[in-house]
Amino acid sequence: MEAKYVKRVSFFLILISLLLALAACATSTTAVTVDEPVVPIQEAVAAPVPVPAPGPVEQAIEPVVPEAVPEPVVVAEEKPVPAPVAAPAPVEQVIEPVVPEAVPEPVVVAEEAPASTPEPVSEPTPAPVVAEVVPVKVEPVEYPLGVTSIVKNKTGDKDFDLFVVHTNDVHARITPGDGGMGYSRLATMLERGRSITDNILLLDAGDVSHGTNLANLFEGETVGVLLDMLGYDAVAPGNHDFNYGYKRLVEAAEIAEEYSNLRVLSANVVDEDGYLLFQPYQVYDFNGFTVGVVGLTTPDTKTKSHPRNTEGITFLNEEIFSIGQEAIDIARTYVDYVIVLGHIGLDPDGASGLTSEMIVRNIKGIDLFVDGHSHTTLEKGLKVNDTYIVSTGSYLRNVGVVEINIRDGKVVGTTPMLIPAEDVLNPQESDLARAYGIVEVPTNPEVDEYVSYMQGQLSEVLNRVIATIPMDLDGERANVRTRPTNLSKIITAAMTAQSGADFTITNGGGIRASLKAGPVTIGDVITVLPFTNILTVVEVTGADVYAALEHGYRMLPDQNGGYSQTDLGVVYNRFAEPGKRIIRVLLDGKPIDRNKTYRVATNDFLAAGGDGYTMFGRILTEGDLLSDVLIEYLSNQ
Repeated sequence: MEAKYVKRVSFFLILISLLLALAACATSTTAVTVDEPVVPIQEAVAAPVPVPAPGPVEQAIEPVVPEAVPEPVVVAEEKPVPAPVAAPAPVEQVIEPVVPEAVPEPVVVAEEAPASTPEPVSEPTPAPVVAEVVPVKVEPVEYPLGVTSIVKNKTGDKDFDLFVVHTNDVHARITPGDGGMGYSRLATMLERGRSITDNILLLDAGDVSHGTNLANLFEGETVGVLLDMLGYDAVAPGNHDFNYGYKRLVEAAEIAEEYSNLRVLSANVVDEDGYLLFQPYQVYDFNGFTVGVVGLTTPDTKTKSHPRNTEGITFLNEEIFSIGQEAIDIARTYVDYVIVLGHIGLDPDGASGLTSEMIVRNIKGIDLFVDGHSHTTLEKGLKVNDTYIVSTGSYLRNVGVVEINIRDGKVVGTTPMLIPAEDVLNPQESDLARAYGIVEVPTNPEVDEYVSYMQGQLSEVLNRVIATIPMDLDGERANVRTRPTNLSKIITAAMTAQSGADFTITNGGGIRASLKAGPVTIGDVITVLPFTNILTVVEVTGADVYAALEHGYRMLPDQNGGYSQTDLGVVYNRFAEPGKRIIRVLLDGKPIDRNKTYRVATNDFLAAGGDGYTMFGRILTEGDLLSDVLIEYLSNQ
C-alpha cells in the first residue's frame, strides 16, 4: 500500500487527520471527478462496461418581467443557445431579454417612470446572463491520507433527495436462496433507480465476500467483481471478510481503489507497526452537498475469524469513545452529512462489548449509522437521539433505502425503509409492487452472464481431486443420526485439529452423503457437507458437556438430526430414561471434570442454539466453512 494511508497511530491523530481531510474536500472549490475505467477486482475476469459520466447540461436564466407592465413579446426559441449579452442603456427598471443569434430583436418593455423620479446616475442594471454548465475536468487533488473526493452529481441543484441504498451480511448469497433476492435483480433495481436520479449512494456494511462455494473457492473474487458491476461506492470489511487472510483483503481493496470507485473503508484496523490497513474515509459530493463516510470494523474480528487470518493486526476499540466526539465535532464544521458505515452490530454480548447504539449514544453528531454484523432487521431504522441506525438483516433478504430530503443545501427529512426480497422475487403478490404497477423485476443480463461464467469455472474447481481414500467412508443418513461412523470420526478429528479446541461436538444431521473409495474431489466433500456452516469454538463447562450429550442422545434408538457426533469417548445406555443415559465422558481416556471449562469445536448453527443445543456458552472464535476444513484435512493426509 502506498504511503498515503500509513499515518502513524495514535488513533487520535488518525481521526483528526481524516476529518481535516473531509474539511479540505468540503471547502475546495474544485470538484474532482474520477474517470478511470472500471475493471473487476481480479484481472483474470472480464471487466464490466464502464458507465460514462453524465454530459453537460445547459441552463438558461429567463428574463424577469416587472409587475404592472405591458406583457412583453415572447420570442420562441427552439433550442436555448447561449450568447454574449450587451448591457442595456441606462433606462430605469428596464430588463432586457437575452437575444439569441439569428433571432429578431425582442421588444423592450420599460416601466413608466413617475414624474418625480430623477434620472438615474448609478450603473445600469445588468441584463440577465445565460449560464452554461460546463463539466469540470481537473487533475485529481491529493488530500490528507491521499484521499480525493468523488463527485456523484454536479447539476448544481440545491433542492434534491439523496438515496442511501444499503446492504449488510450478504455472506456471498450471489444468487437467490436463503430467502434472498440475489445480485442480479438488485442490479436491475439499481439500474432503474439511476435512470431517474444520480443522487444514489450504495453502501455495504460488511460480511459480504465469504459464505458460499461460488465466493470461497475464488477467495472472494466473484463478489468483488459483482460489487464493482453493481456500482457499490463503499464497503466496511466485516469479520468474515478476513477469512481469506487480511493480506488478501488489503490486496482486493488496493485493486478496487486503483481501477474503480469502490472503496474499502475502515478507520480502526492497524498493522503491527501501527499503520492503517485501509482507507479510513471517503467524501462524496452531490451538487456541493458533501457526505463523509467513515468505515469501522468490529473488534470482535479477532475472535470471530481464524486467528491465522488476523495475526499481526489490531482492531482498535476503546479509543473510539475517547477521541470520537472531538473528531466528529471537527467533521461537523466542514461537511454537510456524516455517515458511519460500520460492521459493529447491536449485540452487546460480543467479546468487545461494542455496539452501534453505544457509539451513537456516546458520540454526538453522527447523522446516519449504516450497520451490520448482528443480522438485525430494522424495518424503519432504530432512532437513537436524532440519529438513525439502519440494518437489513442478512443474505439480501432486504435492501435498505434511506431517503434524505435536502432543501437549499440543508437536510429537512430522513426516512428509512426496507424493500423485502419477496416483493422483488414475487411482485405480483406484493401490495407494494402492485401499488406501483410492477409485475416483474427481471434479472440483469450482464450479471447473469458473469455469474454463469463463474459457475462454469466453479464446476472445474469442484472436479479437482484432493485426496484418494482406500475405503468407503460412511455418511448414510440412518447411521450418522444414531451412531459414530468412520466418516463422522474423520470430520470431528478435522474440526478439533484446525480449531485447536479440546474436542468437538457437532450434529449428525449435517453429514449428508458418503465417500466412495478412490479419488475424492472438492465437489464430493461439498456433497458431504453442503451447508455453509462455519467452524466455531465455544466455551463450555464439563457439566454442560454432559447436558449436550444427553440432549444429543435423547432420541435413541430413533434417528435424530441433532445426534451428537463427537471425538470424545462416551459411555452410555441408549435404553435408559432420556436425560439419564450418559454414564461417563472421556477425554484422552480420562473422565472430564464437570466443574472445569473446556473449549469445544462445533458449528455456528449449534453454537446459536440450533437443534436445541442451548447449553453451549460464549463463542470464542469462528473459522472456515466445515467443507473447507475437511478438504484441508484430507489433502494433508
